[in-house]
Amino acid sequence: MNTLEGLLAGIVAEPLEETRWLVLADYLDEYGDPHCGELLRLHRRLLATCLEPDAHPDRAAWQARVVELLCAGVAPCVPRGTVMLPGGVELALAFVPPGAFLMGSDHHRVEITRGFFLGIHPVTQAQWKAVIGTEPSYFKGPDRPVEEVSCDDCQEFIEKLNEAEKGQGYVYRLPTEAEWEYACRAGTTTDYWSGNSEAALECVGWYGANSRKETHPVGRLAANPWGLHDVHGNVWEWTNSLGDYEDEYGASYRVSRGGGWFSAGVDCRAASRDSDPPSIRYSILGLRLARVPSAPGK
Repeated sequence: MNTLEGLLAGIVAEPLEETRWLVLADYLDEYGDPHCGELLRLHRRLLATCLEPDAHPDRAAWQARVVELLCAGVAPCVPRGTVMLPGGVELALAFVPPGAFLMGSDHHRVEITRGFFLGIHPVTQAQWKAVIGTEPSYFKGPDRPVEEVSCDDCQEFIEKLNEAEKGQGYVYRLPTEAEWEYACRAGTTTDYWSGNSEAALECVGWYGANSRKETHPVGRLAANPWGLHDVHGNVWEWTNSLGDYEDEYGASYRVSRGGGWFSAGVDCRAASRDSDPPSIRYSILGLRLARVPSAPGK
């Protein structure tokens, strides 16, 4: 394990120890890309002040600089995890540490008590095929997000992946909608992690105004400060949270987040939510994986 790997492993072990993040920023300044160190420090400021944004007038300038760096191609330095699926297909995840944020359009306080890993982009068609063996998507392409998958289908995908990864000390699941929004916002309180305007959305998400009415290969637009791509647009993403309705068979609807390739900008906001029966399949619905320790509290 080299120095950088050790610093990142220490963050996963003690994510609430702020000194570990600052030591990482110092290391990046001296031995890596100073822009990465700047990005990390600004992101930490956004996270530290997101519960009282109005009390910190400098937040807008911090966020603008973060977006500038990310859209210029500066890569966030965050703990990552990878798993090799059958056929040599890689699945990459980024670590999202615990913390609190203001959730929803009403900005109510929610605390995420445990860190988790989240897919750096929605599950692709190549990843789905590697685990399930099928190609259900309407828009074809191995690097495009898988769609035309129901929440029930997603659970089958997760069960097979967990069986293949048994004994590794962690399990895969869909994120809760609180986890999803916390990860999407990454310390911001604006409509999109990149700002409030549709111009801010266009550089980070595929939606009705720029998608040409189709999905796009994942990861082509800028990632948010935790290294997560396509959290706005491309496909709506199933979550593990129940909706407010039931279908004709008594099954609770499941919430999806993020907006999709056909969506209006307002429907791609971090706070936007939808819900559907767990058996429904659309060309707008996909998934993103969360990974958590298999033993509680670890």
